Amino acid sequence: MNNAKLIMKNKVIMNEMKWNEAISSIKLLIIFLLFSTASFAAVSEDFTIANKLYSEKKYEEAIKQYESIITADNQSTDIYYNLGNAYYKTNNIPSAILNYERALKLQPDNEDALFNLAMVNKLTVDKIDRLPELFIENSWSNLITSRTVDNWAYSCIGLLFLSLLFFVGYLITRIVIIKKTNFYAGVLFFGLSMFCFLLAFQHNKIIKESSEAIIFISTTTIQSEPNENSEKLFTLHEGTKVKLLEESNAWSKIKLPNGNVGWIASKEIKNI
Repeated sequence: MNNAKLIMKNKVIMNEMKWNEAISSIKLLIIFLLFSTASFAAVSEDFTIANKLYSEKKYEEAIKQYESIITADNQSTDIYYNLGNAYYKTNNIPSAILNYERALKLQPDNEDALFNLAMVNKLTVDKIDRLPELFIENSWSNLITSRTVDNWAYSCIGLLFLSLLFFVGYLITRIVIIKKTNFYAGVLFFGLSMFCFLLAFQHNKIIKESSEAIIFISTTTIQSEPNENSEKLFTLHEGTKVKLLEESNAWSKIKLPNGNVGWIASKEIKNI
C-alpha cells in the first residue's frame, strides 16, 4: 500500500515537473513572439518615418533613417529601393546604383528597381560592352535569380507537401495501378522539391557572397598589379559595376563585362 502511494506520489511529481517545463516553454515562445512582433513593429515604424521624410523631400534625413534600418540588420527590397531613390534625388549616382542593385539581389524581378537602375545607368560615363556568355551558364544563372529565395523556399515546401500526400496514398491504397502512380508521383514531386531547395540555396549564396561592386570615386586608374607603381591599364569612373575576383591587402582584383582585368584600391569600391 505504501509502495502504491509512493508510486502515485512520484507520478504526480513527474507530471508537475512536465507541466512546469511545458509552461516554461510556452512562456519562452510567447516572449520570443512578442519580441519578434515588437522588432517588426519598430522596423515598420522606422520605415514609415523614412518614407514620410522622403515624401516631404527631406532626402538627406530620409537617407539617414533608411541607413539606420539597414545598419540594424534589417534588409528588404523596398528599403534598398527607396534608399536608392533618395540617393538619386540627392544626385548621388553611385549610391543610387548600389542600392538598386542590392534591391534586385533580393528580388531580381522587381520592375521598378530594374527600370530605375536602367535609367540611372545612363548617367554613368563608362559604357562597356558585355562579352557573350555560354548559353548553359547564362541560362542556369538566369534560372537561379528568376525568383527570390523566399519564393524558391515556398515552392520547395509546397512540392514536398504534395510528395508526402502521394506517399501516403501509396501506403493506404491497395489498387496496384494507383499505388504505382502515387509512388512515382511522390518521387517526382520530392525530386522537384529538392531542385527548388538547390535553387534557393544557390540564390542565397549569391546574395551572401557578394562578387560584384560599384566604383565610388569620380575617376580611377586600374593597375596591372596591386600597387600604385605598377603599369596603368585603363581608367574607370564612378557608378561602374565590376566583378570582384580576389583581394590582396588594400587592393581588389576586378573584371569588367568586356573581359578586361586589373587592380583597384579597395577603398574606391563598395560591395553590392
